[in-house]
Amino acid sequence: MELTEQRTSAGWRGMRSTKVAGWIATAFGAVHIVLSPVGVRDTWSQAVSDGWWNTFTLDQSTTLAQYERSEALWISLASFGVPVFVLGCYILWSTHQNHRVPGWIGWLILTWSLLLTTAVPVSPAWALLLCGAFLVLGDSKKTNPTPSSAALPQHVAL
Repeated sequence: MELTEQRTSAGWRGMRSTKVAGWIATAFGAVHIVLSPVGVRDTWSQAVSDGWWNTFTLDQSTTLAQYERSEALWISLASFGVPVFVLGCYILWSTHQNHRVPGWIGWLILTWSLLLTTAVPVSPAWALLLCGAFLVLGDSKKTNPTPSSAALPQHVAL
């Protein structure tokens, strides 16, 4: 049985759920990447004018300026916006290639986002909760039949 036949046997719903999850993750990551630096643009401007190399530190902040610089780093460049964007792009590419996105990825995102949304209910993390749920729903592994030896291509002797 070909991969496209396997995906078709799982139904359009599985592919569609996975694709929705990909768009949610991509949009979430893109919005986070674009909007998060806006609120800290003055801090970023100061960091760039001070010279980029070694501008930030992982040491605990002892002054307000160090705290603002650390906060600017962690809510923008070092945030989860870029990895979520990359994950969304990968999910969309996978669905375009008719590849299965395993449900365990959805379960990991679901668990992480559930912890995040319960810790900070007034946050956009609800979108990640939906993303994880759609990935779990879209996993077609449990509905795809295992190809039998009769379905495998037969070699033709010349």
